[in-house]
Amino acid sequence: MKITKELFEKYAIAAISSNALVFDSLTSAFAGVMSKLSNVILGPKISIDSLSGAQLLVAEKYICLRAFYEQIPQLDLVLTPNGFGVVSNQNLTPASKDRVDSLRKTLLQQSDEALDLLIQSLIGMEDWAKSVNARMLIDSLFYSASALRDYAGKPDAFRSDLFRYRPRIAEAEENIRRAISSVMFNRLLEGTRLKNLTDSEVLLSWSLCKAIGYFINSQGQAFKHELNTTVNLLEDQPDDFPVYKDSEAYKVKHFERYKNEKDDTTYFFG
Repeated sequence: MKITKELFEKYAIAAISSNALVFDSLTSAFAGVMSKLSNVILGPKISIDSLSGAQLLVAEKYICLRAFYEQIPQLDLVLTPNGFGVVSNQNLTPASKDRVDSLRKTLLQQSDEALDLLIQSLIGMEDWAKSVNARMLIDSLFYSASALRDYAGKPDAFRSDLFRYRPRIAEAEENIRRAISSVMFNRLLEGTRLKNLTDSEVLLSWSLCKAIGYFINSQGQAFKHELNTTVNLLEDQPDDFPVYKDSEAYKVKHFERYKNEKDDTTYFFG
């Protein structure tokens, strides 16, 4: 992929300039973000050039915005009538810290959203879904910022906010694993990556996401109630969840103790 000045300024509108000072200063940043995209997000079996048209557009947007975001601390930016540029002579005054911080925040949010969209578009692609990269990126039911917005009442959340809430999410999901078994939870994650969840599993995931949202907001009773609802769903319809029915957790719950019958050859008196 080649990032041109025109392509960069298509997404980073704040950097539009008659000269190429901003763009030229981002060469190494573009390479770094592309490397991260290839090695951390896509993995060995998916190349940037093999992405579909829609995926490529999202990837380009992510690369341009993320590179600009990461490089800004090394730039002396000046605010011009057309946007931000680089200080090129002593007569120009660098933009205020508040303006630069606001720009960086916007760039981070927009690049976060682009990355979420790209990951969402990779779901269901078998080569990617079975990769280590996919397992690292989707190791939780809350794998994108949309989960925070939809289930935790965080309408302004972006991908970077997931790191802030990760400890609470992890604690909630550890409780969930104990309640429904790790194998059932892992099946939900696998089905999410492969995009092959059954209707019953989708319903189960939806209920668990609601529970995690309650936990994030310290609504302990609501969390317990929603978790009990999902456990009841598993117990009432075990045939809809064969992975759970075959789990050790299910067998332990439904273990029948040996009954000492009189007609047994080894009947014990007592």
